[in-house]
Amino acid sequence: MIRPYRLLSLLAAATCLIPAAVLAQDVTGLVPHTGAGSSNAPVSFHADRVNYDKTGNIVTATGHVHAIQNGQTLDADKVTIDRTTGIVTADGHVVLTQPTGNTVYAHHAVLQKGMKDAVMNGVSARLAQNVRIVANGATRTGGQIDELGKVLYSACDLCKTDPTHAPTWQIRATSATRDLQHKMIEFTNPRLELYGVPVFYSPFLTEPDPSVKRQTGLLIPSLGVSSRLGFFFAQPYYITLGPTADVTLTPILAVKQGPALKVDYREAFNHGTLDLNLSGGRTDGSFGNSIFANGTFDLNDDWRTGFSYNHASNPNYLDDFSILPNVAYLASTVYLEGFSEGSYARIDAQTFQGLVASVDQTELPIVAPYAQYHFVSGQDGIGGQFRVDTSVFNVFRNVGTNTRRAAVIPGYSVPFMLPAGITGTARVELVAAAYDATHLYQQPNFGTADGANSSRVQPYGAVYLSWPLVRSAGKYGTQLIEPEAQLVVSPNVGISKNSIIPNEDSLDLEFSDANLFDYNRYPGIDRLEGGSRVDYALHAAWYLPAGATLDGLIGQSYRFHKDSDYLPDSGLNDNASDFVARAIVAPTPWFNLAYRTRLSHDDLGVRMIDATANVGTKPLSFSAGYLYSSTDPYLLYDAASPTGQVTLNPPPAYFIPRKEVTAAMQSSYHSWTLSAGVQRDLQSGQFDEANFGVGWQNDCFGVNLSYYQRFTSYNLDNGDTVVLLQFTFKTLGNVGFNAL
Repeated sequence: MIRPYRLLSLLAAATCLIPAAVLAQDVTGLVPHTGAGSSNAPVSFHADRVNYDKTGNIVTATGHVHAIQNGQTLDADKVTIDRTTGIVTADGHVVLTQPTGNTVYAHHAVLQKGMKDAVMNGVSARLAQNVRIVANGATRTGGQIDELGKVLYSACDLCKTDPTHAPTWQIRATSATRDLQHKMIEFTNPRLELYGVPVFYSPFLTEPDPSVKRQTGLLIPSLGVSSRLGFFFAQPYYITLGPTADVTLTPILAVKQGPALKVDYREAFNHGTLDLNLSGGRTDGSFGNSIFANGTFDLNDDWRTGFSYNHASNPNYLDDFSILPNVAYLASTVYLEGFSEGSYARIDAQTFQGLVASVDQTELPIVAPYAQYHFVSGQDGIGGQFRVDTSVFNVFRNVGTNTRRAAVIPGYSVPFMLPAGITGTARVELVAAAYDATHLYQQPNFGTADGANSSRVQPYGAVYLSWPLVRSAGKYGTQLIEPEAQLVVSPNVGISKNSIIPNEDSLDLEFSDANLFDYNRYPGIDRLEGGSRVDYALHAAWYLPAGATLDGLIGQSYRFHKDSDYLPDSGLNDNASDFVARAIVAPTPWFNLAYRTRLSHDDLGVRMIDATANVGTKPLSFSAGYLYSSTDPYLLYDAASPTGQVTLNPPPAYFIPRKEVTAAMQSSYHSWTLSAGVQRDLQSGQFDEANFGVGWQNDCFGVNLSYYQRFTSYNLDNGDTVVLLQFTFKTLGNVGFNAL
């Protein structure tokens, strides 16, 4: 290895020319050293050729020159060092790099003070996120500030066939200041151009360095027109509050409403996060406000706590300023939860705020507390597993039923095998619950009694069998035929018992293939399906190559005791239930169909259809959905029936079918995207909503036009229309124009 030489000793006597043969050698030039970081710090460099003029005390290096001083790196075709003044002059393909990695390119540069001060001509720089800055000239001071003249700034790639052509967008400014220490770029008289055409001007613009993810300063403003606000303007200001916290202040000025102010605060802790969104402003002649706060905090590896508080002064305020439009209610909760192997525990409290005229605040529940514990054991010696679910809750209403319930549900299941490949599972479960309720005659129960103290214990036993018959279809995949059957044994539960038990978690019942083999078809335990029954189904599938699938199931349930506890048209009123079926057809990657239905066991009349279909690939795809239900459960608990028992005689509106169809399309071709969708209520013959969107995007710029229209009434309005035009500039942000 050739050791570097000190230039003073190497060239002590006279001018010396080092030939190209010493390309592999390092040549180090020194000026008097007065300390680290000094302008007189040593200059180390490599070069093809070095010439030392002893009389003028000047060193000239040519050919692939690479010089280093104070961590500053200089590359050029030619570098001249005046050892008397400490001035370094560089020419040809000049590259100046800081220790931080900031790099500037120039045609000619004059540097001094340890290469921290510089004057450069023909300057360009490439920053993070593909950002380029080009300037006629620049002056660097202290290695921290670059003053640039006649500036172009863009994050777009240049045209490959014609690099002189204007990029998609660029900022052209008379001058710019680049603060390398604080990572900010300030433009004077900036002009935003699209394909060379000016579209925006400002006397001053500040932009964080593209490498910065968080920087205090003004964000891109938004403006638009809405039917509620008229013309409006919003100017967000972002403030960093240390490495883990920030706040965004957004004042909003509008013609019809306001002014308003939004405050968004975020902070991340070592063991949690906190988000706080506050807003306030004038709407409809009065002051409106909203609070949305969320926090999650880890107590240790097994426990965490959190909260969510959401409140608004009125729904009009949320709608006017598009904070959270078209919501029927807000929920708030505080909780403590724990996790361990096979178990989960949680205790929380919940409150609700109604926001629409159809929701009476006095009828909304307060749930405090609601405690849960769930445990699943590992497998024992015979493969069995034990589980237990426990819960305690208190539901309070100003107007309505007040309920307190404690429940425990232990269970055990064990798999087994029978000859001929029959697989099975034996299960036992016990549902035990105690209730204390008042105002049962009010919503949502509408019973005949005022209050009740009751309890019940419901045991279940079940044996499930399946006989999967599989055969190979060779190059056509694998075929499956699988008969399934289950025997469920449980005491019969009558209506007289259920009439004094409040109903908080079983207000809806949807019998389908998804719960055919469940112990209880209700979603909760306040209503239980009792009596012995047999569930049976035939499952068939064809698994084709390349992931293609054909899958289907049809099943039914037969009860040994007829039970009048179920809602009309639920499919479970007779001994024999309705037929439930599903079909999933996915023969190719570009087509799939999912179809679920329930058919009357009397005449095979359709009681329920839920179908979705998707066809196409990324360039062009379509989707459609159809929903039909012979009843409308959403209208079930609005008022008491004439007999006072909502579960026996639903209101007439319950029997009005639901018929709804949806359709959508998406397309993506090169830089273009297109989408559209519609939802129509076939029962009323009216559209519910429609939307349309078109967008274009390249490496540095995007534009999107979105249209949305709601035809249905929300909070007694006459529908809503939203048009949003949004421009996205890489590194600069989004500019949006709204029309509502």
